[in-house]
Amino acid sequence: MFGLNRVRTPHGDNGQHLFNMLCFFLGATLLSISFGNVVSDASALLGGGFIVGGVGLAAGLLLTIVFRVLFGLVQTGRFLQYACFWAGTYAGVELADRLFAGFSSEHPIMLAFAVFALAFLLATWAGEVPIRGRTWLPKKKPR
Repeated sequence: MFGLNRVRTPHGDNGQHLFNMLCFFLGATLLSISFGNVVSDASALLGGGFIVGGVGLAAGLLLTIVFRVLFGLVQTGRFLQYACFWAGTYAGVELADRLFAGFSSEHPIMLAFAVFALAFLLATWAGEVPIRGRTWLPKKKPR
């Protein structure tokens, strides 16, 4: 369905990997905005949390795919992949800031970085994000 059988994930189960990463992003978002004095009510906490986490993951994934296709990459490399997810999470923070009156971030770039970094740190620690065989720099497909 939608070409998902061609996508390679660390554990071979595309849907489970996506769900697990969504959980890491949602958890990291809820932690970050709870302790960051960003929300003033429960609806902003839950709504903003789901917007930031969901948009962060979806937009980061979309940006990563776009770069892989545009430049013919077999691996995006950690630097580019992390930048894509940071940018996606920033878009989620900006969207939540506009949608919820109780959600207000003075430093959206730093909040986005905290969410993305915490999500990837926890996912890597839990073994959801592999570290073996991954490069820091992008790798082009062999011709």
